[in-house]
Amino acid sequence: MNKLTKEKFPTSLGVFSPTGHIVTAFATDSDAKKAQKALLDGGFKEEDVTHYNDEEVVSEFEESEEQATSPLQIGQDVAKVEEFLALAKEGCGFLIVHAPKGELSKLAITIARPYGLKFAEKYNWLTIEELA
Repeated sequence: MNKLTKEKFPTSLGVFSPTGHIVTAFATDSDAKKAQKALLDGGFKEEDVTHYNDEEVVSEFEESEEQATSPLQIGQDVAKVEEFLALAKEGCGFLIVHAPKGELSKLAITIARPYGLKFAEKYNWLTIEELA
């Protein structure tokens, strides 16, 4: 499995790219922590569910926006970065869930939905799939 670390978001060539992961946002950071516990109780491993609070997301994506003119940032979805930033500035909490297979993705959404899930997107190899 691809264990995420809190130091940096997953990237490919400097671009936010959590392939095989679901990026989720919750109404509050507290909701995200409750969803994280529910996912762990539901069978996900600790290394597969990474929590980011609003400040961590703001810090990471503001840095990403500053680098947007870099040639390495070609392909960066600026609108997506702005969406994540806006949610973080509203106080949302985030989870990134490693769920490379469709059935794991469905299970993760089923478990997380009751905890104030605002959106969920699965990053596949060449596409982003909206799950909630």
